[in-house]
Amino acid sequence: MDSTPPEPPRLPTVEERDAAKKLVVPVAGVGQTGKGELPQQPKPAAPVTRKRPPTTKLKPGDLVCGECGEGNAPTRKFCSRCGTSLADAEVVKTPWWRKLLPKGGAKVRKTGDRPKGTRQGQSKFAETAGAVFRATRRVVSILLLIATIAYGVSSQFRGWVNERALGAKQWVEELVLPQYDPVSPIAVKATAALPDHPGEAAVDGNTKSYWATSGNSKPILILTYDRPVDLEKAIVRAGAQDGFQSMHRPRRLHLVFDTGRTADVELKDQPDPQEISFENGQGARSVEIHVIDVFKSVKGTDLAFTEIEMFIRR
Repeated sequence: MDSTPPEPPRLPTVEERDAAKKLVVPVAGVGQTGKGELPQQPKPAAPVTRKRPPTTKLKPGDLVCGECGEGNAPTRKFCSRCGTSLADAEVVKTPWWRKLLPKGGAKVRKTGDRPKGTRQGQSKFAETAGAVFRATRRVVSILLLIATIAYGVSSQFRGWVNERALGAKQWVEELVLPQYDPVSPIAVKATAALPDHPGEAAVDGNTKSYWATSGNSKPILILTYDRPVDLEKAIVRAGAQDGFQSMHRPRRLHLVFDTGRTADVELKDQPDPQEISFENGQGARSVEIHVIDVFKSVKGTDLAFTEIEMFIRR
């Protein structure tokens, strides 16, 4: 058996290798690149995302994806449709007019928290009333804004508003500070009178004359008018102006109108004129003035009544 080891393979010489290279014909685009680099596999093109309409209706505060246009909840960080980051997403703004409307839905509060201006244990009715008041205030604010714009733009509307405002002003003035006009009777009758001091002296407008009766009588002065009048007020001068303490003065008057209604009036013991107001004098054609109580004099027993003037509302 031959135990001689085999000879190692012979490597080609440099000349043999150069000769072999010359036999290889290069093919354009294969085996070499224009820059002396090996060719590489072409990279797949990145998918192009096109903006599409959002799948849901956009609401104020939603985040609009800049890649696909999808609307996302404000709490999301990445788009629910394409996965793009929402760090630079556009936020849907709230219209200015919607800010004036009351917010709907139940409010979620933290434990121990309660609305400002409410008290602990406040009833449901109080909370509801407060919500209604706030909503009404907002609506009124909107109406005032619209009315202000219309007042500045429309001359016809401005004239209408000015006319109504003037009427309202007059109504308030009449309500707070009513105006009165005096009304004179066409006939005067007294059930009792002393000589030279008739009942007519109580309505003649002269403070030096007066109606007088004896102290034992219960005098009545009857005033008659030419039409139905609404008597609401009177100015009275009690006693005799030239000797106030020398005669009795009327203290309490009982008014009886021809309509069947009555009124009672209390007077002060003073020589100065005093204004009195009373009710139930609407539509009266006549009034009976009964003197039912007096301030007594220490010098005499006769009663003096200088002047009484009736007024109606203007």
